[in-house]
Amino acid sequence: MQPLNLFVSAIEYSANLHLANLLKSLQQTQTPFVLYGIFDKALIQQALKESQNIFQPNANPIHSNFLSQTIYNPESFRVMGFVGILKLIPKFFKLKNQLAQIASTCDVALFMDSSSFNIPLIQTIRKLISKTKYQKKPRIIYYILPQVWAWKPKRAHILSEICDELWGILPFEKNFYPKTAPITYMGHPLLDEIPYSFDTPQKTQKIAFMPGSRKSEIRALFPIFNQLAQTLKTQGKSAILIIPKSFATQDLSKIYGDISAFEISFDTYLGLQQSEFAFVCSGTATLESTLLGIPTILAYKAKTLDYWIAKKLVQLNYIGLANIFLEFHFFNAPKNNPNPSIFPIHPEFLQDCVNVENLQNAYLHFNYSYFFEQKKTLFKYLSHGSAESCAKKLQNFAKNL
Repeated sequence: MQPLNLFVSAIEYSANLHLANLLKSLQQTQTPFVLYGIFDKALIQQALKESQNIFQPNANPIHSNFLSQTIYNPESFRVMGFVGILKLIPKFFKLKNQLAQIASTCDVALFMDSSSFNIPLIQTIRKLISKTKYQKKPRIIYYILPQVWAWKPKRAHILSEICDELWGILPFEKNFYPKTAPITYMGHPLLDEIPYSFDTPQKTQKIAFMPGSRKSEIRALFPIFNQLAQTLKTQGKSAILIIPKSFATQDLSKIYGDISAFEISFDTYLGLQQSEFAFVCSGTATLESTLLGIPTILAYKAKTLDYWIAKKLVQLNYIGLANIFLEFHFFNAPKNNPNPSIFPIHPEFLQDCVNVENLQNAYLHFNYSYFFEQKKTLFKYLSHGSAESCAKKLQNFAKNL
């Protein structure tokens, strides 16, 4: 079979984790591929190596190759908030044409999350193809779609026009796209990744703290988490600080400050498995801890300007993904929820409400039976993972090259 030339734009850390699972599934189909673009090269190589050893320990190596160097390390593009995005604009314009040239020569161009970055890049690719009249055009696929159900609904129409396929990860996403949009629900990628899921409370006396993967998030949340950890220590609890693997070789004191009150874990799943409760930043991490069956409280603090802009633009009742998904499941739309003050699965604290007293009080009064009941509902709603279904689509495309 001819190798599939696959261009990828995966900036966010979570997108690279999802990409790794997709590529592992693709590797298991015996589909050879060559990978180009923006991705975490070390993470992907390690994932494919592990997959090769587990599923085909005695087989010849699958010919999955990499450029000797990615165009840009995703870490260079990870920012938080609207102000941070503005700083990336000059770098993006320098890089956009180069990326478009590479993507235009590939068989498939796969874009993941980060729509403010990826949509202009896709538009540049389309323009380049129309001008140069390439004989072979890449199939443009968007996987991990932008949250048009939260804000910027016009992006649904834009993506429908510039993409050949839209791979949704939420059952309700298609309702926000034109009826003619090439969108398919592929399943949710976290269901591919989680290695366990508890259905009852664990009694470990350990509390996990996850202040995020962006340094701006950590600066905002960790001082409060640190105080809370020391308070909970007086109640016989010990604290685990879960740190992104990408920080493993860095000076943690410069990122976090004093971490002497914590046991350190660079493995999210192992750290949470040892914990009976978790205090987590917003984003994918709260959905992850919830699906793992770890009772969770969400904490979110951002720059005042970023928060004010988001509040004006985003028409949602909640910030946590698990709460948002269940609200759509129960009410079809946030506006139909008769009582938003009741969180669908776990409490949320935002901005000035993120303080030791509020977090501790919510922890002491947490409704465990309600949490685990709603977790089961969330699993049924999301249904299945996405890696295998995405890999099958790429395999079929490769067969027809």
